[in-house]
Amino acid sequence: MRGRHDPRGSRPPRRAPPASKGDGETLGVVGLGHVGLATAVAFARRGREVWGFEVDPERARGLQEGRPWFAEEGLPESLAQCLRSGRLHVTADRGELLSHAQVIFLCLTTPSRPDGSVDTRFLEEECGRLGTHLRDEPGVRTFVVKSTAPPGTAEQLAIRLEKASGRARGTIPVAVNPEFLAEGSLLKDALNPSRIVVGAEDPVVGARVLSAYRGFPGERVLLTSSEAALVKYASNALLALKISFANELAPLAERAGADVYRVLQVVGQDPRLGPHFLRAGPGFGGSCFTKDLRGLQAFARDRGLSLPLVAGALEVNARQARHVVDLLEGALGLLAGRTVALLGLAFKAGTDDVRDSRAYPILGELLKRGARVRLHDPVATENFRRELPTLIAHGGGDSVSFCGSLSEALSSSEAALLQADWPEYRDAPAELWQLLGARLVVDARRSVDEERLRAAGIRYRALGRDPSWESGPPGTRARVPGPRFRRKASNRTPRPSSPNP
Repeated sequence: MRGRHDPRGSRPPRRAPPASKGDGETLGVVGLGHVGLATAVAFARRGREVWGFEVDPERARGLQEGRPWFAEEGLPESLAQCLRSGRLHVTADRGELLSHAQVIFLCLTTPSRPDGSVDTRFLEEECGRLGTHLRDEPGVRTFVVKSTAPPGTAEQLAIRLEKASGRARGTIPVAVNPEFLAEGSLLKDALNPSRIVVGAEDPVVGARVLSAYRGFPGERVLLTSSEAALVKYASNALLALKISFANELAPLAERAGADVYRVLQVVGQDPRLGPHFLRAGPGFGGSCFTKDLRGLQAFARDRGLSLPLVAGALEVNARQARHVVDLLEGALGLLAGRTVALLGLAFKAGTDDVRDSRAYPILGELLKRGARVRLHDPVATENFRRELPTLIAHGGGDSVSFCGSLSEALSSSEAALLQADWPEYRDAPAELWQLLGARLVVDARRSVDEERLRAAGIRYRALGRDPSWESGPPGTRARVPGPRFRRKASNRTPRPSSPNP
């Protein structure tokens, strides 16, 4: 990374000076969505006093009563605990927030515009409102952008805050503190970050933000604001590239008599690469990867650059839904008039978030080929139903129905296609799968116990594996035996394994 003021080129991240002032400061979190609520609860769990601001009064009331508005394992219990302890307060009043908090984390949505660029208007508008309330609040407030936003956003927000508050230029510090949280493990990730990255032009401001993380594990890294913002985009882009590489390899493995999971398991043993995110599946979804890759493309495009690797990752992801349906059609035959159970509507197990779920394009492809589809998810059905009219408006409404139970979905279908690896599917007894008319399961997540299904007479088609393997009896492989994951004895000292990416 090239330092902006260092003609010699690369320089290491700056070491933060020790922070003594500010250790007792109260924290604020603006926007109690997935990231904001997990952040607020994690700070409170680590002993900080936190004031959370939620603009939606109904959501704020629910949170004050200990009821998160989205599903996330462990969050309701931790929220209730923090409220009872008095370390966490929820308000819908900006003035009340600013009267208590000195370091304020901004956790607002930054959606994509049609051209892929990042829409920061929610951040900008909220900073204008907060700045107006600052007119009545003496003292210094430090604002921290935790939302994923392009380099340069922090500087623009500082100007917005200063204009709205009537304060002089340079008097309201704004830092960047990207989040590295995954839905399904939001609270765990927030409590135990792998690294804590803060971007600030003034090291004293950076140290003040880092002091908020007193008691948290994770390496502390202090960068400039632009560098910290780019770290977030680069991290998500690289993770998405690993997923798309695995998905690009999957069809090749199917035609080469190989199992892509067994191949990539060995590839991931290389400490330079690591196994994480090297798994083929229906593609990446959720609120981050697609949005952030498109945002990174737009940021580069505005500066006269192209990012062909990022474009390739998005292209592979877009076509993966078609490949998953191809697997189903190859095993079941033409889909026109056939009934299929699509299992898993959330973008992944462990959450009710359906944003950019791969279930949408898979459903669209099934309808395009004339299938009737029965939908099921343990927790995300209502969220998926709300987003569905856009797809249904283009035809197929009579061919889609929601099922209240797994048995209902399977008993009315010929085959099942697994999109999300919920434990309800992994642990389902073989008798349930026998309800399928054609006794066919296509597993896009490779999560169900194949041997158990095949022993019960269920045909199992696996993503990324030669389909002829399904003809062999349970416990065998009809074609390529694949690698044996057994290390040979060696006198060499083993190399240390790589840290998690």
